[in-house]
Amino acid sequence: MKYSAHDNDAISQASTWQAKLSSDFFNAEQQSEFDHWLTQSEENLNAWQEVNRFWLQLDGLSEENKNFLDDTLEETATVHVEIDIEPVASQIKATFLTGWNFSRLLTGLAASVLLMFSVFYTQMPQYFADYYTAPGELRTFVLRDGSQITMNSDTAISVDYTKGQRNIVLHQGEAYFVAADDSARPFVVQTSAGRVRALGTEFDIKARDEEIRVTVFEHSVRVLLNSGVVMNSLPQGQQLVFNETSFSSQNAANLLRTESWRKQRIIFQDKPLSEVVAELSYYRAGGIFILDSKTKVLSITGVFDTHDTNIALATIEQSLPVTIHKVTEKLVFISAK
Repeated sequence: MKYSAHDNDAISQASTWQAKLSSDFFNAEQQSEFDHWLTQSEENLNAWQEVNRFWLQLDGLSEENKNFLDDTLEETATVHVEIDIEPVASQIKATFLTGWNFSRLLTGLAASVLLMFSVFYTQMPQYFADYYTAPGELRTFVLRDGSQITMNSDTAISVDYTKGQRNIVLHQGEAYFVAADDSARPFVVQTSAGRVRALGTEFDIKARDEEIRVTVFEHSVRVLLNSGVVMNSLPQGQQLVFNETSFSSQNAANLLRTESWRKQRIIFQDKPLSEVVAELSYYRAGGIFILDSKTKVLSITGVFDTHDTNIALATIEQSLPVTIHKVTEKLVFISAK
């Protein structure tokens, strides 16, 4: 589901009202203001219902899970500084913290902040990318020189073609590149850690965190890190993981597993649940959170359909000693049974 800027503002306001209503100092004048705000628009009503569902369903979580949310609040506030919505959380904390039921405040506030973060974060690439896929979306497009790019879920790309070079910026996500032959204009993909130049045609780049993974399906690529370190030729069938300063690993690639996302499948073999959940999170709006460390290391093997991650979550719940708490479609908690 897409949110407009107006919807986002309504959710932010609803989160503030959620905090106010929990205060021991909430008064009749504020109640009147809240009633008026609620009837101002359908967006306000929908936003309030969304945030209030968080509150009601979180009442059923254990104390251990609530403590996790307390910790998450501080981590999430740090992210808000980066995406320019931190003032909402700061204002709530500064205005209403004194005299409150501290545990109840943090539980509700953390949930509201997580909801706002989920809504805002999934839209950020649209502000700077030429092409963007939403969570769960798969998209292929052809550039004017005949090169083809297939974009995985939650991926953002910009294209800058000049007379002397074909430059692609992979802001985030994963994409499969088929570079058209043009010896006069190099085909280069810029990532946060370095540049990958096609010396042939087909390769895959995954940029989900600080480390970048490139897999060569045909011919070879040249990799130049931001630090100046160079690998002149990564051949077909090889996979390289790197960051800004160094090459972390180079191995023979499992090409079937690497390309499985293009068939809307992801494959895991004896992988910890934390890694599986991190991958699934790229295919759905919002977030999936594991509430205890022992659950994170549980091993799982399976082939999951990226088109419907709810099926994957149900499979995980059936296969492992865990319980899925789905607060909304945008916020899922996994805890030990």
